[in-house]
Amino acid sequence: MKRGIFSSPVKAWIAVALYTLLLYSTLTLAYDVYVAMLNRLGKVLFNLMTWMYLPIGLALFAFLVFFLPRRLASYLSFLFICLALAYSLEFLTVPAKRFHFFQYGPLTVLVFDALRFKCRDRYLYVWTLTTVALIGVGDETLQGLLPKRHFGLVDLVVNSVAGLLTLAFIGFVMREENYPWGRLTREKTRRDEIPRA
Repeated sequence: MKRGIFSSPVKAWIAVALYTLLLYSTLTLAYDVYVAMLNRLGKVLFNLMTWMYLPIGLALFAFLVFFLPRRLASYLSFLFICLALAYSLEFLTVPAKRFHFFQYGPLTVLVFDALRFKCRDRYLYVWTLTTVALIGVGDETLQGLLPKRHFGLVDLVVNSVAGLLTLAFIGFVMREENYPWGRLTREKTRRDEIPRA
């Protein structure tokens, strides 16, 4: 079994369930906090919810440089993902919708790690994206049942795009052989495969 974040599928699925519950349980609280911040900060909040991705991008770029093999294809893929994210953020004129990338990126990693115990190759990516999209449908359905909220098709698309960009990072930038911690994973796996006398 390839190494991952979790050592067993049970632990991985528990993490997915807990994260999903966290997403669902904060629906009313997150909205109230957002409205309060919007009333207080106005346009500053809009800029903040765009620029919060800069330190995340810099951290991922540092991970790419220091922990992954240096390949031109990986750098070009990372650039393409950053451009796609920037375009998506520019397209979203409601600040709250920009936060969905921040929420659904980690969820995608957790689902990917849970499914890798059973799925392989492209099926791992297909089922991960499908699962993330279904969790997003649950999220929007709950919002449709809450007062002052509504079911948003744009939100469904944003959630899925967040999953797609995260999977693109894993598949094209990181590559599965370096998942999840880069060179550290490869070196540890190599040491573990050396037969002991």
